[in-house]
Amino acid sequence: MIALFSEQGSGAFRYIKLILQEMGNYNLHDCKFVVYKQECISEKYLDIPKSLDVEYVNVPNIGHGFKRIVFEQTLFYNYIKPCDVFYSYCSSMPFFLRSKKVFTLHDVYFLTEKERYGFIQRNYLKIITWLYIHVSSKIFTVSEFSKNEIMKYYRESADKLIITYNFVKPIPKVDRINGNLLDEKGNRIDLKIPFFLYVGNIHPGKNVIRMVEGFEIFNKTQKYQLLICGKPANDSDAIIAEICNRRNVHYLGYQSRIVVDYLFQNCIAVVLVSLCEGFGIPPLEGIQNHKPALVSSGTSIPEVIGNAGVCVNPRNVEEIADGYGKIIENMKSFEPYYDLQIKKFSPKASVETFMESLGISASFVK
Repeated sequence: MIALFSEQGSGAFRYIKLILQEMGNYNLHDCKFVVYKQECISEKYLDIPKSLDVEYVNVPNIGHGFKRIVFEQTLFYNYIKPCDVFYSYCSSMPFFLRSKKVFTLHDVYFLTEKERYGFIQRNYLKIITWLYIHVSSKIFTVSEFSKNEIMKYYRESADKLIITYNFVKPIPKVDRINGNLLDEKGNRIDLKIPFFLYVGNIHPGKNVIRMVEGFEIFNKTQKYQLLICGKPANDSDAIIAEICNRRNVHYLGYQSRIVVDYLFQNCIAVVLVSLCEGFGIPPLEGIQNHKPALVSSGTSIPEVIGNAGVCVNPRNVEEIADGYGKIIENMKSFEPYYDLQIKKFSPKASVETFMESLGISASFVK
């Protein structure tokens, strides 16, 4: 897990954290985990079940990006212990390690979305990902959409690609949050005003500006507000500066899990009109709380929401604006599909596929 450089993990970390937690429901036979992490990441934050046999190995705080890549191909070997399988939850792999290698490739949007990646970064990621694929015996991915994209752009065999869907687990009702909820400018959020909710990183691929522009067209009567939760990522400064000056649009920055759960439980709908998305966990979290989703039509997210929301062209601001309206007009019609979509993404199915593919023998106990 050395690609995790702060205790503000995004969707890729949420994926592996939920899988490991679900593995706590099994007796794992003759299986030990060695977890490599940066020193700044606490065992408490990883929250791996105590029932699993885990040894933690700390590596120096190395940040992320190019520094991490250099480290894992050089000094990292000094920390690695003998293993049968070396697994990474994202594109991170010591090439010359003598063991079976497996990793999760969530998406290939560095090849398809120029708004998110520059020329140099895009081609670097193209080459490094090809190398990861080449040295790995199996590749996990998180949706049929992502599997088809990997096969298309890397001409990889379907037999080598294994889908382990993202999933969500039931969460307790959050009755209230402590203190006032403030946006990044210090303004108090009035949660009595009905709100749409965006949860995710802030970068060009998330299409946040068009999402906000569509909301403003829709919200001419000022009856609603749009709350945006997420940590800044690459090229986020200009996006944040623009969205912070819009009426009834509030950027809250990174929020704790309990606050995010409260917002999911009390919003009108979840919005994720990304240009690029390998799965899209927030809409599924909204559906779990019986909230519809407004999502982009050209990514994996229609696979996630089914008929429990509205799909729009993410590059068409007018269509996004109409989408907000369709959510309000059709709230009742989405209700029959919430439980159907949650059942589609079974924690048990995903984790058992994951363990079987890694060669882990286990029996279900809970």
